[in-house]
Amino acid sequence: MFFNPTFVFLCSSILLNNEIEGMSLNSITHDRVKRNGFPKFSTGFELHDLFTHRRAMTCGSRVVNHEPQRAANVKIVGGTSTPYGAYPWQVEIQVRSSTGQGEHQCGGAIISDTVILTAAHCLQGISKSKLRIIVGKHNLNGVDKFEKTFKVEKAVLHHRFRKEGTHSNDIAVVKIRGNIEFNQYVQPICIPDRDNAAASDWCVVTGWGAQNAESIDDISNTLRAATVKVIDQNTCRSSAVYGNSNQNILDSMLCAGYLNGGIDACGGDSGGPLACKIGGRFVLSGVVSWGDGCAKKNKPGVYTRVSYYTKWINDRIQMLQET
Repeated sequence: MFFNPTFVFLCSSILLNNEIEGMSLNSITHDRVKRNGFPKFSTGFELHDLFTHRRAMTCGSRVVNHEPQRAANVKIVGGTSTPYGAYPWQVEIQVRSSTGQGEHQCGGAIISDTVILTAAHCLQGISKSKLRIIVGKHNLNGVDKFEKTFKVEKAVLHHRFRKEGTHSNDIAVVKIRGNIEFNQYVQPICIPDRDNAAASDWCVVTGWGAQNAESIDDISNTLRAATVKVIDQNTCRSSAVYGNSNQNILDSMLCAGYLNGGIDACGGDSGGPLACKIGGRFVLSGVVSWGDGCAKKNKPGVYTRVSYYTKWINDRIQMLQET
């Protein structure tokens, strides 16, 4: 069953000045101190289709197929190359310098023709005037055929971001200026229902992050994907995994990867989607958030669990529309 909202997400204003709501300039976005880790860039399952009624397209569909290999014993932090359009909900978030040059900041996911979901740590302390959202992006060194860049109209970080630990409530909604035109290379992803578990056992994480765990600043030029296994909460909270971490594994978090290491999200993947295929459609089960290094043994990636925030997402979007 899919949820179709009765309102169109045409947002106008919210309590924001030139900075992102609730954040100061003392940002620690992409803190890569290795000893503390760093932000990373079933039946009865219901999905929220946050797409408007104005377009005849559903969420979580794609035309270009791609299935990254499940390879738990191979050291490929960066995953595999992807064909253009295989992950049409993927966006790139850039920060513009004073000269107008764009620098890769994070990933994100399209959830409607005006709204992007990403990690809060990606936006902390950054003026919205410097942010750019790029849809249809594949190659960072060139301009792709269906690429389009949008300015940010509004951005809302979760009001309890970092209130329950450094990486807690790491989620944000971004309203772009203008509307995304959908085609086979640019499409929205579905949002899971609040009361359902996140995913199937296997999901795909995508991004332009580092391909080498020892060189996390060396990001990929083209979009890459990796298949990762969802890890149950008890295992992730165990002393062998994150039980002794400075950040507790909260119910609002999801762990995915391989306990023997080898495949993981890494620096530059932050804010990007963890997409899980349910009933033939892709669901945004997680947002790349943090982890202890990249692809280390017993240190899987930790994602913001999107199903935990479905009501928050809908409420924020509706508030943007009505303000």
